Amino acid sequence: MFVWWTAEAFLAAPINPLSAEAPSLGEKPPSIVVEQTATPDPNAPAPAVVFVEETAFPTPDQAAEIALQQTRESIQQTVEASGRITILVMGIDRRPGEEFQSLTDTMMVVSLNPIDNTTSIMNVPRDFYAEIPGVYGRRRINTAFNFGYGNGGPAGGAALAMQTVERNLAIKIDHYILVDFTAFIRSIDAIGGVDINVPQPIYDATYPTMDYGYELFEVKAGFNHFDGETTLKYARTRHGDTDFNRSERQQQVVLAARDKIFSLGVDQLLIQLPRLYSEVNEGVRTDLSIGDMYTLAVMAKNMPRENIKTVVLDYKYFVNYTTPDNQQVLVLINSTVAPVIAELFYD
Repeated sequence: MFVWWTAEAFLAAPINPLSAEAPSLGEKPPSIVVEQTATPDPNAPAPAVVFVEETAFPTPDQAAEIALQQTRESIQQTVEASGRITILVMGIDRRPGEEFQSLTDTMMVVSLNPIDNTTSIMNVPRDFYAEIPGVYGRRRINTAFNFGYGNGGPAGGAALAMQTVERNLAIKIDHYILVDFTAFIRSIDAIGGVDINVPQPIYDATYPTMDYGYELFEVKAGFNHFDGETTLKYARTRHGDTDFNRSERQQQVVLAARDKIFSLGVDQLLIQLPRLYSEVNEGVRTDLSIGDMYTLAVMAKNMPRENIKTVVLDYKYFVNYTTPDNQQVLVLINSTVAPVIAELFYD
C-alpha cells in the first residue's frame, strides 16, 4: 500500500529552500500552496473505490483514497480561486560539480490562466540586448542571472532576471524555476522519456559536452523516442540553424513532456513526487513548493492542446545591432511585440 503521508510531507516543502534575505521584486505574490488535511475526516463520505484485478501499482487503502480525494477537492478550490500565474523558467548552463552561478542557457515565460483555461509560453532569445536594472546598463539578457547571483546566490540571480524581463517586456513575473543540465536529464528519464516529431534531420559535429569538449549529435527526421540526455541535446543544439529554431525545439520538448506526464496520470505523479524530488533536488532552485507545482499541474491537467499558445520571439520582433564593443545582439521592436504580449499575458 502507498504511504500517503510521505507524499504529503513533501508537498509543502520548497525545493532547495532559499534565504529569506535574498533580493526580491517587492511584495511577494500570494502563495498557491494548497492546504492539506493530514487526517481524513471520519464523518466524510467515502468515495467509490474501483478495484482492478491487475494493475502496475498497488491500490491505496480506503483511508489513503479518502485523503487523496480531499486533496483533489482542496486543489480544485485553489485553482478556481487563483488568477493568472506567470513563471520564469531558466535553464542554467551548469555542469556537474560547478557552482550554480552561470549564464542562462534558456529563458522561457510560462503563464497559466485558470479562468479561461489557457497557457501561454514564450521563449526569450539569449542575445536580446536588454536593460538590466541597477548599474549594469544594456547587456545580453542571459547575463542578468549571472550578475544577480553575486547579490544573494541563486535567489538573487533569479530576482534580477525576473526584474529584467518585467522591465523590458512588461510581463509581471510571479515565480521562477532554475534547472541545470543534470536535473533536466533526470526529470525526462523519470517520466520514461519523451516522443518528439523531428521536422528535419539534425547533424551537429560539434555539440558541446559536459566536460567542455565536443561530440557528434545526429538525429533522423520523423518520430523519435528520446531519453533525458538525448532530449537535452535536441533542445540545446544550434548547429546548422538559428537560436530561434532552438527555441522552437525547446517549446516542442516542453509540450512533449506535458503530454507524457498527463498520459501517466496526475495522481501517479503525486505518488512519485518524493522520489522525483530526491532525484532533481540538487539541480533545481525555485520559490515554488512541490505543493505549488502539483496545483499548477492540476491547472493544466484538463487543458486542451489548442488552448496552449506559444510564440518564439524571432526576427519579426528584433533587429540586429552591433554594440560599441563589437558584440552582435538583438534589439527589440516594441511596436511589433506589444500586441503579442498583450494577447498572451494580459486578460
